[in-house]
Amino acid sequence: MALLDPIVNAPPQHKLILGAMGLLIVGGLGYFLLISPARTERDALLQENEVRRAEVLKAKADEANLRPFRAMAEALRKRLDEAKVRLPQEREIPQVYRQVSDLAAQSGLGVALFQPKPPEDRDVLTEVPIAFTAEGTYHQMGAFFQRMGQMPRIVSLNEFKMLGIDRPQGSVRAELILATYMFRPEGAPPPPGKPGAPGAPPAKPATPAPPAAPPAGATR
Repeated sequence: MALLDPIVNAPPQHKLILGAMGLLIVGGLGYFLLISPARTERDALLQENEVRRAEVLKAKADEANLRPFRAMAEALRKRLDEAKVRLPQEREIPQVYRQVSDLAAQSGLGVALFQPKPPEDRDVLTEVPIAFTAEGTYHQMGAFFQRMGQMPRIVSLNEFKMLGIDRPQGSVRAELILATYMFRPEGAPPPPGKPGAPGAPPAKPATPAPPAAPPAGATR
């Protein structure tokens, strides 16, 4: 208690000053030890909240911008699924050949040539050409094209040449290149480009021929 005697016996003014100083010390310690870290943490949380809020607003804006494209992608996906239904698979190609031949017979055409050609790879499709030559009247040709357009599988007319022949009833001879298509498998390598096309490997330069040997007896 001897240590506190000077404070106990001090004048009231000194006691007030000491009390105020004690309060300031306690308040300062409380501020630096409790309040200041809490304020720092609060400011960090407020800043993080603003960042998250900006991210949410940007995400909402992106969602609004992407919504029309998602609708377009969904529509294209449906069209792709419908196209896949109409494009034959590889094992169905012989059946397509038979259907085209049967349609020609049903239309009254005389088939002189029906020759499938090697498939040709495109960007996402494989084209299967068919060389087709038939004879008949204009009406029979039109009936064949109409029936072919109603096939469940897609068969297109790539080339068409019609020649008149010296027969009664206005018979004609048609030389056609038909084609059906298959989807290329996912992950298949891209088709090789033709020389000179964009992305195609440059053509290998020809090796120059060695100079001809001088004739015997010639001087340099």
